[in-house]
Amino acid sequence: MKNSLGSIYNIAKKDLLIEFRNKDVILSISGFATIIIFVFSFAFDVGSSFSSSTAGGILWSSISFASITGINRSFMLESENDTLGALIMAPISRDIIYLGKVVGNFIFITISEMVILPIFAILFNFSILSIEFIACCLLANIGLSVVGTLFASLTIKVRAKEVLLPMLFLPCIIPILFSSIEATSLIFEEKSWSDLSTWFQLTIAFNLIFLIFSLFISNVIYED
Repeated sequence: MKNSLGSIYNIAKKDLLIEFRNKDVILSISGFATIIIFVFSFAFDVGSSFSSSTAGGILWSSISFASITGINRSFMLESENDTLGALIMAPISRDIIYLGKVVGNFIFITISEMVILPIFAILFNFSILSIEFIACCLLANIGLSVVGTLFASLTIKVRAKEVLLPMLFLPCIIPILFSSIEATSLIFEEKSWSDLSTWFQLTIAFNLIFLIFSLFISNVIYED
């Protein structure tokens, strides 16, 4: 167990070191999402009558589209440097490789949101400083990284991966988007934890089911 956690940590650390040198993934996620949010801020009349559900939809649509761009870029770096091939030949389980990549992508998305969310709060005049909203973001980030890592791993050697990856990723994260948008809308309306519990439970259940499925087929995902 200790060795497995150490391997997961080392894989995530390797991804972080590569990213901090290049800054491609975080810039891809935060830059793309910020542009989308700015476009929506001009398209909608943001005022007292602006719907909290609309704001939640704008936020999570922006993050989800940007996340797949960043995850795709992270695997392109793996392909260019052939580091994934070295990981596959290492004496570690394939599910450990997958979990390490999930942790790395989760950190990338979370760091990027630290740039995106203040801009969103300023433009749309919604408070993001609450434990409920942080919990919503972290649960959604786990799901986005779990699903994104799975399909990015499957399409890394496909020639048209830039087209195929969004086609696989976006339909599969609909439960995450739906529950995150609904939860965010309730948070902006200052509802209690009891009102949010159903949507949080839905996100947790989806994350666990998809994670278990991904670990089950991890040997196929990283077939050399």
